[in-house]
Amino acid sequence: MKVLTFTAESAADAVAQIRGQLGPEAVVLNVRQLPAEGFSRLWQKPRIEVLACLPASQTGINDPLLELRREIAELKQQLPIIREPACPTNNSFGSVERHDPGIAGRWRCGSALEQIGILPLHAQKVVDELQNRHGENPPESLAKEFSMMRTVLSDLWQQRTPPVAASRLHILVGAPGVGKTTVLCKWLTQAVLVEGRSASVWRLDGRTANTAESLSVFGEILTVPVHRAWPEGDPLPDEEILFVDLPGVDWSDSTAIDHLAAQLRLLPPSQVHLVLNAAYEIPLLFAQVRAFSSLPITDLSFTHLDEENRWGKLWNLVLGTNYSVRFFSGGQNIPGHFQAATPAALLDRQMPIK
Repeated sequence: MKVLTFTAESAADAVAQIRGQLGPEAVVLNVRQLPAEGFSRLWQKPRIEVLACLPASQTGINDPLLELRREIAELKQQLPIIREPACPTNNSFGSVERHDPGIAGRWRCGSALEQIGILPLHAQKVVDELQNRHGENPPESLAKEFSMMRTVLSDLWQQRTPPVAASRLHILVGAPGVGKTTVLCKWLTQAVLVEGRSASVWRLDGRTANTAESLSVFGEILTVPVHRAWPEGDPLPDEEILFVDLPGVDWSDSTAIDHLAAQLRLLPPSQVHLVLNAAYEIPLLFAQVRAFSSLPITDLSFTHLDEENRWGKLWNLVLGTNYSVRFFSGGQNIPGHFQAATPAALLDRQMPIK
């Protein structure tokens, strides 16, 4: 992965440079403000430095390990099939190549799903769907069974994906400390520096004061206005994407949730995104989702994924709620780890096909 450094006079200048050299698929790795030096700092605006690169899949560089895996897979196809029970003992379930006639009516992937953190109720839901589609008896090949399972999980994920909402106003809500403001800053970076979109942000107070000064500082770096009061009675700005940052709300305080709901009703139609800390245990995540479910939640986003290895447990929120998942985020660095949530991002991490 080749990382390029861009020094720009403004966010618009950075967009032009990044798109000119890397195209619209660029990934921004870091943004920082460069202070003017010497006497020029009296009249010259600070510049910004942006580190960006192409995604690994776009670099055109062959991965020698990937090539080796392909060669091994081709050799395995030429070997005779060994019929012996195959029982996965780690999370790389997709790497199992042996064949197993299995037990009639017993799909073996259910236990594998539980091993990666999916609750038995939701694992059984996947097995039931497999049986509905392919019959009571699993295929002899365990690899084939896991391929079918991936397809079912991907389909169940797509069923949760809502239609594209018309509103360009995005409001982030969640408990204190989950990383809402960090997600907003990462999303803002993607929208402004990679997609070249114009934006505005409102840092509003709620039942408590919004103390996220870092958001205002970051808006200044990107030359994006960060307002402290909602424009009562005035039309919304013409920017392509609008964000509202609100203080975190104690999810166990029903009065605080009601106050937040009342505040949302005063704002124009919007997409409301619930931000959750992926490092929390599943019972706590479900409790927070239930607490915020009285709000018009559009989707979920997960943070702190750099602190959690059990990404498989996030399937519980897909299979156990009516919400889709929007973003995966990790770390405090902006933009840092930030990507659109896809079923492949979860499946390839703990059920890779090799």
